[in-house]
Amino acid sequence: MFSTVTKGNLSENPGIKKVSKLSGPDNFIQFRDLHKTYSNQLVVMDGLNLDMRSDDRLVIIGPSGSGKSTLLRVIMGLEGIERGEIRFEGQTYISGASNGLGNIDSEIQKKIGMVFQHYTLFPHLSVLSNLTLAPMKVRGMSREDATESARHYMRLLGLESKLDNYPGQLSGGQKQRVAIARALMLQPQLMLFDEVTSALDPEMVLEVQNVMMKLAEQKMAMLIVTHDMNFARDIATRVVFCAEGRVVEDGPPEQIFKCPQQPRTREFLNKVLHL
Repeated sequence: MFSTVTKGNLSENPGIKKVSKLSGPDNFIQFRDLHKTYSNQLVVMDGLNLDMRSDDRLVIIGPSGSGKSTLLRVIMGLEGIERGEIRFEGQTYISGASNGLGNIDSEIQKKIGMVFQHYTLFPHLSVLSNLTLAPMKVRGMSREDATESARHYMRLLGLESKLDNYPGQLSGGQKQRVAIARALMLQPQLMLFDEVTSALDPEMVLEVQNVMMKLAEQKMAMLIVTHDMNFARDIATRVVFCAEGRVVEDGPPEQIFKCPQQPRTREFLNKVLHL
């Protein structure tokens, strides 16, 4: 049962070296003047500016097409930007290029983990192989240490018995928990979550949200895109409302949800909370 996920530290594995944070929280990540368009001239980022602290659980909300998921993909290095810069702990991480590909520091990229909406597990590999592949290839971890780390995370997530299973033998909630464990295997300093519960039924949603709340208890820096306003209110230290490729409003959840300052924010919340 998922209720076994009650003890232990999801962000650390005894005997596995922890990645330390190199500087203070106020310059953890800085997004400056980000611009991105797609080939049909659809503008998804139009001068987006944002700061993130290392102790933030920052939830991004907004209408479809406002650049929320694209921002996560840019941070992960999956898409480039035409203009602007992302700085990570005071160092240039990503900078824009006119061809839209952008430039990226691959060493900083290794400090970031991402969990996608549709799991992205390798169907032909066992759960254990899905978890150990990247640590062995990217970090040079031995198979023995990688297996120990995989067992650690899967035990904490209540899924140790599933290590020899294949993704096709798991429920949606189990697949998403495995995807979270896989990201944690690389000991990231920042976790990105892109609509990770939108394809799940309500019971499975609670499984995944409980894991994310455990990460929140460990002060893991998280940047989350979600349409679930109740979850956003519960997990966020800050909520950012984006529209038309820009940050419209940024504040603590109690301000954003109870007394938003911007008319566009109020309009959006009136629609989604009344549905």
